Order: sequence, then structure tokens, then C-alpha cells
Amino acid sequence: MRGGDIIKRLKFNYDLTATYSEEISNHSFSALCIPQDTQRQKISELNISTDKGAVCQITNDSFLNKKLYGKIKTPHTSFGIHISGIADTGIDIFEEYTDYPFGAILYKAQTELTRPGESLTRYHKHFVFEKSDGVYNTALKIMRDIPNVFSYNSGSTRIHETSESAFTLGKGVCQDYAHIMLSLLRMEHIPARYVVGMMLGEGSSHAWVEALCNGYWYGFDPTNNKLVNDEYIRMSCGRDSSDCPVIKGSFYGSGVQNQSETVLVEEINVKD
Repeated sequence: MRGGDIIKRLKFNYDLTATYSEEISNHSFSALCIPQDTQRQKISELNISTDKGAVCQITNDSFLNKKLYGKIKTPHTSFGIHISGIADTGIDIFEEYTDYPFGAILYKAQTELTRPGESLTRYHKHFVFEKSDGVYNTALKIMRDIPNVFSYNSGSTRIHETSESAFTLGKGVCQDYAHIMLSLLRMEHIPARYVVGMMLGEGSSHAWVEALCNGYWYGFDPTNNKLVNDEYIRMSCGRDSSDCPVIKGSFYGSGVQNQSETVLVEEINVKD
């Protein structure tokens, strides 16, 4: 165990509620909000429940995230998912790289949400990276500098905001911090992926970045300017936020979907 001799045990409760402006039916949905075992964390006592008589199954998506999917045939105007369990974290400080299901080249390519424009390109030029820095220290420099030029402001950006437009605005939320860091890392030809999960002390889901450094995925949280440690529980990862939607689906009806989530992560004593 490279993470140390002390494992943090976190109890988590995740509640997602989707509401619809008008009654819908034949609702097919998928949700990426299930933590799973990784080198960093082990999940136990996992409990998943849904309402409205949803018939559900669990599978893996293209990025090997656990995906809950199902269908509700009866008419409804709201739908809820509840997930709880225990996460033993701090088991390791990284995850080993594997080229399955995708090679690292996939995470080097900019996406529609991370592609830099004039503002991010200009900002990237102000960095001075030395060959001796290596990939890890380059990522660390980027993470530490972003809070100097970008501030947290809830509600200032949209769900499909690009890294360029958020950076030009100068403020945003954790999703925007992550997209900006992904953009900068990929400009340095460093494979990097977007991560969604839960964090001790946060009341909602959180987003951060993992960079591939010398064959290992290390976590960086530019929103909080800290390395990802035993306070974090990962739920999903992908190229950007569009690969990690908490919930999406299709239905009959003209109702507009809104969603809210409540997250509670608490540390509990590890039994001897």
C-alpha cells in the first residue's frame, strides 16, 4: 500500500432528484453516480434505490464507469435515485495506467469543451516549464496558478460552458476549473481526464482532473488548489464533463428536466 498505513473510511449518501415541468412517461434513463473499486478506494455496503417503480440494471460504460440504467413506464413529474455506502480511501496515491479500453492518445486530444481559444492560448504562454520539471510538476504548476486568474462563482456559467468562454469570463464552478486545467495540460501534450465524485465536506458532487504522469494517473483539484487525497471518492471519469453526466435520458412528453443533488460524506472510525 503506497498511500500509507492509515486508511480513511468515509460514509457517503448521494441523493439525486429530477423534476419535470410537465408529466412524462416511458422514461428511459442512465446515471453515472455509482462509486466503484479502484486502486485508490474500495467500496462496501453499497445500497442503490430508485422510486416510481423504476426497473434498473447496472453495467459499464465506454470508460468503464458503473452506469445505472432503467425505465419508468408510468406517468410521473419527478424521479429520485439514492446511493449510499462506505468508501475506504487513501489506499494508494495514484492509479496505474492501462490502455484498455482507450489509449492515452484519447486523453491528449482537445474536445469541444476544452479546446482553447485566444484567451487560454495567451494564458498558456505565460507559463515557463523546465525539462527538469517533468510531467507531474508541470501539472502541479498549472493547478497552482489557475486560482490566481480564475475565481469560484456559483451560477456564473452554464452546464455546457467551454473552457475558453469560462476563462474569458474569469469565474465559474468546479467543472470550469477542471475544463481549464484539461485544456492547459493537453496543450502540453499531457494526457488528462475529467473526474466526477464526492468530497468530504462538500454538499454536492465535485469535479477534478487526473493527469497521466510517468505511467500513473494522479489527481489534481484546481478548484481547491490541492492534490486529490483520501477525502475524495470517485464516481466517473471521461474526456470532459459531457462523458460524465450524472443523469440523462429520454421520455414521452414535453416536460423540461431540472435536477438537484444532495451529498453527505462523513468520516467514520476505522475498526481495528
